[in-house]
Amino acid sequence: MAYKIVVDSSSDIPKELTSKLGIITVPMPVTVDGQGYQEGIDIFPDQFYVQFNNYKDLPKTSQPNPSLLKETYEKVLAEGDEVIAIHLSSGLSSTYQTAVMVSEMCSQPQKIHVIDSFGASLGFGLQAILGCGILKEQENSGDILPKITKIRDKMRYVFTIDTLEYLVKGGRVSKTAGFVAGLLDVKPILHINPKGEIDVFGKVRSRKAALRKVVDILERDIVDPEDQVLGISHSASPEDAAFVAEDIRARFKVKDIVISDIGCVIGSHVGPGTIALFYQSEPRR
Repeated sequence: MAYKIVVDSSSDIPKELTSKLGIITVPMPVTVDGQGYQEGIDIFPDQFYVQFNNYKDLPKTSQPNPSLLKETYEKVLAEGDEVIAIHLSSGLSSTYQTAVMVSEMCSQPQKIHVIDSFGASLGFGLQAILGCGILKEQENSGDILPKITKIRDKMRYVFTIDTLEYLVKGGRVSKTAGFVAGLLDVKPILHINPKGEIDVFGKVRSRKAALRKVVDILERDIVDPEDQVLGISHSASPEDAAFVAEDIRARFKVKDIVISDIGCVIGSHVGPGTIALFYQSEPRR
């Protein structure tokens, strides 16, 4: 019996990697000016960000369709495999809770293992990517699941955005934090805390200072970088992503760096101009 890893599209894993590793991605809905889309099916980052500032309203997102989740899980079960489902943080979305509910409705719920990533974007995607390596080495869920959750508990999420406006409108950070950042015209540095929620970590005066600051934080916090695959995700900022990757490699050796677009679901809440960095440190759960 084998295991298949299932994620939702907010994991922002590059398509070539999901294809190579056999990771199954369930699309999440995005509504733009009243029109519904399925992320990765009929809406993609390139077209999404070009028009972002022209949208009448902030795009809206929701959890994956429960019927589609159930269909995906059942298909894996029908092939004789077990499901390891890793989903968007319960601190940011109800996707994890829905996945648990759906798993209990499936034909073989004992063969579906749902994990709360406590993260978002490629940081949660790295849990799936690295989990595929674990699947090659281990044979039963008793060995596999603790190793994946150990990666989860070590994962760090540090990011900078052009404006807190969209996170405030979406209720992901406080209006006070957004007001202060706008008043001071600063670039906020944020992170995802152990509860899987977004917190303001600090602030700097310029974009370049913000990009260097996220690498400074990584440099102080990372453990055994030479053994790590790091992640960088960006929303319509490929040059800045390349700058951050170059800065990291200039400071120390890493195993690899995966760079991806921030998809339409996460991008709906952070907007264009976001740079996020993902790495592992000491466990915090």
